[in-house]
Amino acid sequence: MLQRSLIALALCAGAQAPARADAPPAPVGSKVADFTLPDPRAGKDWALAQNARGAKATVIVFAGSGCPVCTAYWPRLIEMHKRYSEEGVAFVAVNSGALDSADEVAAAAKELKLPFPYLKDDGTKLADRLSVERVPTVVVLDGDRAVRYAGRIDDQFAVGVHKPKPTSRELGSAIDSILEGRAVRTPYAPASGCKLSREKKPKADSAVTFHKHVAPVLHAKCADCHRKGEAGPFPLLTYAHAKGRADMIREVVAEGIMPPWHADAPRGHFANDRRLSADQKRTLLEWIDAGCPEGDPKDAPPVPERLDGWRLPKKPDVVIAMPKPYQVPASTVLGLGVDYHYVQIDTPFNEDAWVQAVEVRPGYRAVVHHIIVYMLLPTEPLSDDNFARHMLGTYVPGDAPVVFPEGMARKVPKGTKLLFELHYTPNGTPGADRSQIGLVLAKGPPKIEARTDAAFDRKLAIPAGAANHEVTASFKFDKPATLMAFTPHMHLRGKAFKYELVTPDGTREVLLNVPKYDFNWQASYILAKPRQVPAGSKIECTAWYDNSARNPFNPNPKKTVEWGNQTWDEMMIGFFEYHDTK
Repeated sequence: MLQRSLIALALCAGAQAPARADAPPAPVGSKVADFTLPDPRAGKDWALAQNARGAKATVIVFAGSGCPVCTAYWPRLIEMHKRYSEEGVAFVAVNSGALDSADEVAAAAKELKLPFPYLKDDGTKLADRLSVERVPTVVVLDGDRAVRYAGRIDDQFAVGVHKPKPTSRELGSAIDSILEGRAVRTPYAPASGCKLSREKKPKADSAVTFHKHVAPVLHAKCADCHRKGEAGPFPLLTYAHAKGRADMIREVVAEGIMPPWHADAPRGHFANDRRLSADQKRTLLEWIDAGCPEGDPKDAPPVPERLDGWRLPKKPDVVIAMPKPYQVPASTVLGLGVDYHYVQIDTPFNEDAWVQAVEVRPGYRAVVHHIIVYMLLPTEPLSDDNFARHMLGTYVPGDAPVVFPEGMARKVPKGTKLLFELHYTPNGTPGADRSQIGLVLAKGPPKIEARTDAAFDRKLAIPAGAANHEVTASFKFDKPATLMAFTPHMHLRGKAFKYELVTPDGTREVLLNVPKYDFNWQASYILAKPRQVPAGSKIECTAWYDNSARNPFNPNPKKTVEWGNQTWDEMMIGFFEYHDTK
C-alpha cells in the first residue's frame, strides 16, 4: 500500500485549541500551606516554608516529560529565573507525572541544566492541592505564600502552536506586579499544555481490560508513532504507559484529535483512514472510565513485529546518510527555525535503480521540522516548476513511509544525486543531526512506474486580516492516468483544502475534501480504489486561508502573506501520486 506525506511540520502529538476550559487552579488569594517534596538531583528534601522564606515571590512550575509544550518552555523559564532571581524571586519545578521516576526527574534536571530545583510530587498530591490540570502550569505566590497568579506562562507555545514570539506575558506580568506591590491584572489564564493523569482505582467488575481489549486497539492505531524512536512524544505499548497517560488519552480520543485524520470522506474511501471505529473508541473510553483495569496478561495479544529503527516493511537495501552531522543551535532570534540547510550526496547506483519503498529518518528528531530528499536528475535540472516530480522521499512526524505495491516502483536514474533539504526548529537544547534515507529496491524494472506531481500557485498573496481567502490551482493530464494518493500542503494560515477532478465532458467530482486543515499533521490520503482519469482531465485544487487575528496559529495577522519556505510564509500545493494508464 502506498503511504506518504510530502512536506510538513509537526510540533507534537496533536493539535488543539491553545486554551482549555479546565477549572481554575488554586483560588487567587488563598495561602499555600507548607509542603515538603524530594529533590532527586540534590538528594534531599525541599520545603516551601524554608526555601520561600524571605522571597518576594515564589514561582511553582508544574511540568512533565513527554509534553512538547513543557519542552518548548524550559529555556524561557531558565531565562526568567536568571532575570528575576536577582530581584528576590524563587523558582521551583514539580513533576507530578505517574510515569516519571525520581531518577528520571533528576536526569532531566541535569540534562536541562535547570538552575532551580526539580521536585518529584507524591503522586499528584501537590497538583491536586493546587488544582493543576495541565503541564506546564505555573502558580505564583507572593511573600506571604498567597496565590496571586495561576495558569499558562504566555501564549507562544501550546499543543499545535509555535508562534515566533509571545503576544502576552502572563507570568512575567504577574511577577512584575508582585514586585511592584500592585494587584495582578490577570490572575488566571488557562494552561494549554498536556493533560495531567490522576491515579485511578480499577473497577473489579469491568468488562473491559487492558490486555484483552485495549492493547489490540493501541497496537493497531497508536503504536506506529507512540513507540521508542518514533514521532509520538511518549510510548503507548504497555499497561503502565497507557494507564499513566489515561486522562490525556481520554481527552484526545473523545474529541477526535487522535488518531489524526482530517478528510471528511466516508470510511473505506481511503485505504489509510486512521480514525477509530465506534467500537474502538468506546473500548478506550470505557476502560479509562472503569479506572484502567489491567486484566490477565495471558490475554495480551502479541506485540506486532516492527523493524528497530525503521518503519519500513523490511530492512532497507540502501541507506544514504548526511556525510557529517549538522550542529543545530539551541535557539534563533525569530524562534521558529533556522535557515534551510541543504546537503548534496552522491548515490551508489551504477545503473538505473527502482525504489519499491522509501523512508526518511531524522537524526535529532526533536528539532527536525521537515526533510525533503530531492533527486538531482542528470537529464532535468531541479526548478520551481518541477520540484514535485523530483521528490524521492520526505519526513514529517506521524506519517508513514512510502511503500509501493508489488509491480510498482519509483525510478532513480543512473547518475542521480540526492539533495537533502532540512528545516530545523530549535527547542532550547543544541544537538547534532545526521539524517538519512533508507531505500528498499525492487528486483528489476516494474510493470508500473510511480510518479509524483502537484498543482500549486506561487503567486498567492493573502491579504492582512482576511479570514477566508481563496486560492486555486490546477493540473492537466495530457494522457490517461491512475490517481493513487493526495497530500495537501499549506502553512499556519491554512484553513481548508479541496481536490476536484474535472473530466473533459465537464463532470466535476470531489476527490478529497479537508474541511479543517491542520498544519501539524500534513497527512497523505491514499485511495482504497485508485481512480482512473481520461486524457484531458484536470485536478483543480482550492485552498482557503485564515490570516485574521482569530486564527490562534497566525504569526502576524497584520501582514500580507506571500509564497515562501519559512513557517511564517505560506504555500499552496496539492501534491498527488499517480501512474500512467496503459
